Amino acid sequence: MKHTSYKIFALITIISLVSLWLPKPTQAAIPDRLIVGSTFTLEDGEILNEDLVIIGGQVILQEGSTVNGSIILLGGRLEISGKVDGDIIVAGGSLDVTSSAQVTGDITTAGTSLQRDPLADIEGEVTTEQEGPFFVTPPGVHIPQVTMAVDPFFTFIGFVLRVFLWALLAMLLALFMPNHLSAVAQTAMTQPIVAGGLGLLTMLILPLMLIIIALTILLIPISLIGVLLLVIAWAFGLVAIGTELGQRFAGIFKTQWHPALAAGLGTFLLMLVINGSEALIPCLGLLPKIIVSVLGVGAVTLTRFGTQPYLVVPSPASPPSPPPAE
Repeated sequence: MKHTSYKIFALITIISLVSLWLPKPTQAAIPDRLIVGSTFTLEDGEILNEDLVIIGGQVILQEGSTVNGSIILLGGRLEISGKVDGDIIVAGGSLDVTSSAQVTGDITTAGTSLQRDPLADIEGEVTTEQEGPFFVTPPGVHIPQVTMAVDPFFTFIGFVLRVFLWALLAMLLALFMPNHLSAVAQTAMTQPIVAGGLGLLTMLILPLMLIIIALTILLIPISLIGVLLLVIAWAFGLVAIGTELGQRFAGIFKTQWHPALAAGLGTFLLMLVINGSEALIPCLGLLPKIIVSVLGVGAVTLTRFGTQPYLVVPSPASPPSPPPAE
């Protein structure tokens, strides 16, 4: 059943990242069973013949109900009393598997409060010791991680704190600097090659320059300021892209969310994708993190932290050729 887990994660990755570059009018196409911030109940006797994706909502599968597909939960609550013919992937929130539940696939959780009745029929594997996907570090900075595998409660608390800090940062920036975030996001979306190229050069060359400056001893404070600015630019770029992602999801539902809500939810999804891809698809490695990081840093640099839009100067049109002489 592992291939199904990869399929579902690839689906949410494509929806999250590719939708950033889709024209907004084309974003009305969406799976029927994508639950975002609402409640969904599958009652006794009902059958759902598709995958189920829950983002910050509450889903109850009553006894006698059947889901012929896999389920992925990104925050929120999932209660299973019926049958699930597929895998279950949960990141954040809570999962309650009651005594009448039947699960034919695997259950994989990260940072999740799992309540499993001993009488529940689970044919696949139950994996709960996954590293939380919301811990990204600045380029070139290594922060050791402590895995609290002894008590799942501490793993859950650490996971929630990381999510809360990223979402809080995104919402605060969206409240006080919405125009700056918008300018950075628009530059990243409309000029990905320019922004990505500049971001890559900045993240490769600037650290070397700061190290050389620090060797002079007297200029160490300037080097430290440069490191701080690079970290701030990296975080600001991630939040800007996450905010744009949240607004695109709002466009999918043909509604308009508060900028803080869009920033928080979008950054949540972005952190899940760029970190979870490394855990579920090891062959990708750090590629998603690098792509998003260089894109964000480049857009921040081009717009000077969103204080001015990046304008592309069109090339002058060539004068029309003179008519042939008669």
